[in-house]
Amino acid sequence: MISLYDYFIIGFYLLFMLAIGVVFRRMSKNTSDYFRAGGAMPWWITGASTWIYSFSAWTFTGAAGKVYETGTLVLLVYYTSLLGLVVVFGYTCLKFRRMRVVTWVEAVRLRFGPMTEQFYTWCRLPLLLFFAGVGLNAIGVFMSSVFRVDMNTVLIIQGIVVTLVAFTGGAWAVLASDFVQAFLVMTITVCVAVLVLMRPDIGGLKGLIEKVPASHFHWTELARPQIIAVWVLAQLWFKFSDANSMENSAMYLMTRSDRDARRMVLIPIFGTLIGPLIWFIPSLAATILHPNLATEFPNLKQAHEAAFVSVAMDVMPQGLLGLLLSAMFGATLTQADAGLNKGVGVFVRSFYKPMIRPAASEKQLLKVGKICTLVFGLIILICALLVNAFRTLGLFDLVNQLAANLLIPLALPLVLGMFFLRTPSWSAWSTAVVAGLSSLILGRVIEPAFFQRIMGWTTPLSKSEATDLLLGATAFGTTGVGVVWFFFTSRFYSSSSPEHRARVEEFAQRLRTPVDDHVGAGVQTSLYRLLGGLCLIYGAFMLLLTLIPNGAIGRGCFVFCGGTVFVVGATLYRRSKRIERSGDSLTAPAAISPVTR
Repeated sequence: MISLYDYFIIGFYLLFMLAIGVVFRRMSKNTSDYFRAGGAMPWWITGASTWIYSFSAWTFTGAAGKVYETGTLVLLVYYTSLLGLVVVFGYTCLKFRRMRVVTWVEAVRLRFGPMTEQFYTWCRLPLLLFFAGVGLNAIGVFMSSVFRVDMNTVLIIQGIVVTLVAFTGGAWAVLASDFVQAFLVMTITVCVAVLVLMRPDIGGLKGLIEKVPASHFHWTELARPQIIAVWVLAQLWFKFSDANSMENSAMYLMTRSDRDARRMVLIPIFGTLIGPLIWFIPSLAATILHPNLATEFPNLKQAHEAAFVSVAMDVMPQGLLGLLLSAMFGATLTQADAGLNKGVGVFVRSFYKPMIRPAASEKQLLKVGKICTLVFGLIILICALLVNAFRTLGLFDLVNQLAANLLIPLALPLVLGMFFLRTPSWSAWSTAVVAGLSSLILGRVIEPAFFQRIMGWTTPLSKSEATDLLLGATAFGTTGVGVVWFFFTSRFYSSSSPEHRARVEEFAQRLRTPVDDHVGAGVQTSLYRLLGGLCLIYGAFMLLLTLIPNGAIGRGCFVFCGGTVFVVGATLYRRSKRIERSGDSLTAPAAISPVTR
């Protein structure tokens, strides 16, 4: 059960998150700083942020619930992202960094023109805010399960914290908090997995494998092999298109150089390989320890989404559950505040500036950006409350179906447009519209019985098989129509206006021009000192938690988690001192425009 120590730890964590925003508030001098950290972030920060952004608390709620129901097949949701990451490492990361823009929608304007920029601003911005609300919903499931309080109360508290962190510190605070989250999430989930395997009724990894239902490892018992293959291919395409779309350039635009843009990809690659194997151990164990979650968590609409937390509450000593909840909250904070910061950047740079105040100064734009952060934070909270009130699907299936119906049509031209440039200005928005319409039509006309007749299956499809089949058919049908249309438009490139062809050539020239490290020692010293100091403070706090009356194993968990963060902080702080002693008093070249860096 949750103790007073856990409440204290969570309270300290929330204050610590708010303090990060305050500490980094002076780092934002203009919109480039506020929305992309001035292109001054080292690779290890952007890499950690990219990795933790890829999973959020959905991993411990929606995905955990799917593991509880169907087993290890869900691992493929994570491992299918490796193909996309490999392509990013080998090719796309450099193109992203070389676009030299503040927000990804500005890159859309450079590639496709102002009309397409406005199209994506008004189509994608609402979805950005909505999915940030879905992310809040995921951690709300987790927190309300533990505290057994009303879900809406939890969502309101989360929304306030997310908004204040993004408001005070901008991209600097977002990335700094992500870096701390990465170490907290990894260390605490390792502790949970180890504690679960140590239980006598689990009997280690071997015992877990033997006691879990056989269907959790034999995927063909869950669905027909053909349907599994379709589902896996759909996941591959979702992850590939997400990783290689212009919209994913935001984190790469924050790096200092081409070299950092490539090196940062290594962190999400290795994190994706190792993380899921650790995170899904408690969810598998829940099938043994908590076979009837619906009766244990009657207040949840999807009780299986409490699989991870139910086991964590069984095994964690006093105080450690508070750290776990902090880590889960931080994982979702990453997605929500990054989505909030990205959405505000899109509005300010691609609507307010060009459409309302073209002559606005950077100081004015920064002020508008902070006001919009508060407004959009409220919108995200409202979305989270509405999702909680009306959703009937599990979070896992909800996110996948929304991706197929909404995100793929919009992402498709942003992926193709990075690899193939000779298309007219209307190619992107028209492809998104055509693909979107095909998605709507396919979703209405495709019937599982149709595929059942074609394949000659005598037994009817289960509900999950029908859902997966519809997902795959919608994704591939939408993609096929969109790809054909996009390349069809290339026939009209030669008749495009001279302005558009000149714009495309400028875009191509940027993609060919390397970005060198432009960040001076002054910015590096401040970053290392501030981030190192924050890690030292939070690491020391976790080490002090060894004073909580626990056994040797419980105290050892606090030493492991706190010691890791403390050592990282000490290393960063010493690094700042070495840079300071080097005598290099250069600062970041603030006078250089985002276009040249």
